[in-house]
Amino acid sequence: MQPTGGPGKSIAGVNIPGTNLPDTKGNRTAFSMIEPLLAAAGGLSLSQVAAVTGLEGSTIQNWVKRGWVSKPIQKKYDETQLARILIISSLRDCMQIEQIVQLMAYVNGLVEDRSDDIIKESQLYNYLCEVVRRLTPEEGISLDGVRRLVREQTEDYSGPAPDSRTRLERALTVMALACEAGRIKNLADQLFHELM
Repeated sequence: MQPTGGPGKSIAGVNIPGTNLPDTKGNRTAFSMIEPLLAAAGGLSLSQVAAVTGLEGSTIQNWVKRGWVSKPIQKKYDETQLARILIISSLRDCMQIEQIVQLMAYVNGLVEDRSDDIIKESQLYNYLCEVVRRLTPEEGISLDGVRRLVREQTEDYSGPAPDSRTRLERALTVMALACEAGRIKNLADQLFHELM
């Protein structure tokens, strides 16, 4: 029995976190590889979001129903909604969904109120992907190393509030560690299935 690896994890290689899309690790940001899909269709339908993320449509609808993702407009998910879904999907292998939602609120406040955001969710997702791309388990993962990568990736960031940078760096550190823990968990699951 071959495991699929789940969103963000493929057996043959590494996908863009939270997606089924291969990570080419080029100079492009993770979200810029998805933006043409959004632009061409004026947003993505539920089935398109499910195809990109590998999530069940019912899972995405449940996240909307619970208020973890804002409601689609005319049945289309925009950039902010898709980025939030990708972040949640990236973290859910190693964090409880309620913790992820609290972490997102720590960064950007209420889901339906974008005026309290300290960063666009697509940029938050890009920062997360870049930090995760640069984590090298072969060299060892340390809290100091992750914090250094987060600081390097966010050096161009300037937020609307005095504590914005601190909040962003703290949240990204947690997110990156959770993504890496999820990757390690999935690798252990894969090796376990190979034993069986």
